[in-house]
Amino acid sequence: MKAPGFRTTNLILHILCCFLLFHILTHFINDRQAAFWATLFFALHPVNTESVSWIISRNNILVTLFVLSSFYFYIIGWERVNYAAMIFSILSFVFAIFSKEFGLMVLPILFLYQRSLSKERRSIFQELISYFPFIFIFVFYFVLRKGATSSLLTPLDMGQLWSRVYFAPYLIASNLKLIFVPHNLHSFCFSYPSTLFDWHAIVSIALVFLMVTALWIIRNNKIILFSGLSLLVLIFPVLNIIPIVSISLIAMRWLYLPMAFISIGVAWIIQKSIVRWRMLITSLLLITIFYFGMYSYVLNKELWHDEGTFFNQEVVHFKNYLYAGGLAENLLDGKRYQEAERYFRIAINNYPHEAKNYINYSALLIETGRPNDALLYLKNAKALFMSHKERGEWFNNIGMAYFNLKKNDNALKSFKKAILFSPSESQFWANLGGAYGSIGAYRNSIAVLENGLALFPDSELLRKNLGVSYYHVGEYAKAISVLEKIPLESRQKDPGITRLIKEVHQKAKTGSHL
Repeated sequence: MKAPGFRTTNLILHILCCFLLFHILTHFINDRQAAFWATLFFALHPVNTESVSWIISRNNILVTLFVLSSFYFYIIGWERVNYAAMIFSILSFVFAIFSKEFGLMVLPILFLYQRSLSKERRSIFQELISYFPFIFIFVFYFVLRKGATSSLLTPLDMGQLWSRVYFAPYLIASNLKLIFVPHNLHSFCFSYPSTLFDWHAIVSIALVFLMVTALWIIRNNKIILFSGLSLLVLIFPVLNIIPIVSISLIAMRWLYLPMAFISIGVAWIIQKSIVRWRMLITSLLLITIFYFGMYSYVLNKELWHDEGTFFNQEVVHFKNYLYAGGLAENLLDGKRYQEAERYFRIAINNYPHEAKNYINYSALLIETGRPNDALLYLKNAKALFMSHKERGEWFNNIGMAYFNLKKNDNALKSFKKAILFSPSESQFWANLGGAYGSIGAYRNSIAVLENGLALFPDSELLRKNLGVSYYHVGEYAKAISVLEKIPLESRQKDPGITRLIKEVHQKAKTGSHL
């Protein structure tokens, strides 16, 4: 599980998207120089760093790769009557949908292409026939979605529908700002303005109206029309008209696919401008690309580099307290208890319904010798929603708090429930076995630890605890067998294991029993 491998894969996929985009741009504007500049605009744009550098955003690269593939092969298939290309287009559409639901937008993109950029005019019937496989897959996908989620779409809250429609221009304008005025970029936690008459919302409505009016005025410029309408089509799924399940109403990663189609209009503008003002436009392009490249480098180094830099930038620099719990958890791992406690309290105050913050804060309180306070926070979280894993962690921490208070019966009950909710955590088995051992119930401890070791044969903690329990019941041969399977490197790091093995060997030789 090494991050560089995943990032390299993302980078390769990003480069493939750039090559495909370059071919599409060259096809439409027949100018390799302008296509190259526009592809650089896409390749180095700092907005795209979230998709490329944040490993879990790979679905945005994949859907873009397959949407571009589907679009490109459809163009080739339609204009050259190439059925093999059409088949590749259809397959790419399938891969796009199953990468991310954004892929469904291929259909309206193909329709826009036919209305504006198609060089081969045929009958409406032939056009409809070309759509038929895509429509069939579209419908089939929603049948699968209905079977898997019991819903064709996210259920609409009709009471707020018009409010979401009203604020859609605000989200459009906010996304355009990220693209054309990229600064202060990070992982946003973005929401609607507090009132309908907020000036940002009103100005956004005016700007979007002007944009649509401009597209209507220059509708004879098919490339700009196609690029502008494609942007609106591709951004529609994240305008929250159909509610999205997300902490933010805008995100840089959602712009990866729309950016590719914006680049078509950018390429045309570069082509026309560079003919008239070559030196000026070339200089501006160099400055822009340099800025994009440097900003992307800074974002990768100072934001996306690793979890620590990400949490620190988001919370400390951008005051994005959604990640305060993550920063606190990192600080706790580094034993920086005072700082960690501060950010745990910020996380709980800002997100009081997030159970994970209570669970992790209780771990800090237990580590710093405050088990009673830990129990108080854990009880406050009892009624909150938790996944099975979180519920297991919750019971485990309750067990640890009771264990520190010498309330062994309560501790044992809690450790058992932790395993019941999350049996895939080796730490929980080790804690239950250790709790039995602490009260002298070594046979129970052995039974638990053997079960745990059967599930997690590589767990050094389970082996160590099981070796101790075997030692205490006088089963020295078993203790030696278990302990000596702990890697030599780990034994060298933990002198306690080496000392225990030596003691067990001595007991085995003398036959004495502790």
